[in-house]
Amino acid sequence: MKTKIVMKNKLKYYLKGIIYTYLLTILVIFVLPTLFALVFTGGLMGVTVTGLLRNDLLPFASVFYLFVACYRVYEPFKFYIQNGISRRTVWKATIVVMAVCSLVMSLINFGYYYGVILPVTGQADQTFYHTLFGNFFGVGGLGNMFGELIFEWLLLWFFAVIGIFMGSLAALVKKRTRRILWIVIPIAWVVLFRFLVQYQDNMDLHWIEDFVKFAVGYTPHAALWNPLYPIGMLIILIIIGNVINYVIQQHLVLKNQ
Repeated sequence: MKTKIVMKNKLKYYLKGIIYTYLLTILVIFVLPTLFALVFTGGLMGVTVTGLLRNDLLPFASVFYLFVACYRVYEPFKFYIQNGISRRTVWKATIVVMAVCSLVMSLINFGYYYGVILPVTGQADQTFYHTLFGNFFGVGGLGNMFGELIFEWLLLWFFAVIGIFMGSLAALVKKRTRRILWIVIPIAWVVLFRFLVQYQDNMDLHWIEDFVKFAVGYTPHAALWNPLYPIGMLIILIIIGNVINYVIQQHLVLKNQ
């Protein structure tokens, strides 16, 4: 019973955020370019509905919202714990709500792209999924549409899990330490990347290359990329991520209260 109550409250909160996110995104897509054209050119020359629709920012807005909303995991978590809700209940409710929100956003993005953008603009299907895996289940088949929807849903859910993970870790340290980490970690990644690029000829990195190819569905003996590999990889990563988040939230986060 408590799980359903927490799920209902969380779902209501995040759905409001989804609505605001899409409204702001539509504002950015349609209103801002129009205002810029009026301010800098004095007219609407060159501004067309077709041109504006080509700026499909909904997938990026979805990723950004889910990551940021899930990163702010500590305060809602603390609120529920202080009101007598068990940690396990909050964790279970969060998993379900994030799965539902990711699915809702993927359905909206899918419907907007194939129901609005493509019919109005007449452009070719240029999504990441279609570019790599568009012919695996047959050109224009229902299998491809279903596969793309599942892929985007899992990808959004994966970013939500990452957001919860990062937010849970951030809750373990002081604000000053958190700011330092936000600076140090990106710099460390850049240094590591430059090191690998500079010394890759002297290092055996073929196993990394082979793993990445496998994870993204590359099949050397076939002309088609297999979307089942990245879909399966996303499922595994989501499960592992949720387990890690469970461990952190059950044994670590409450120490900061």
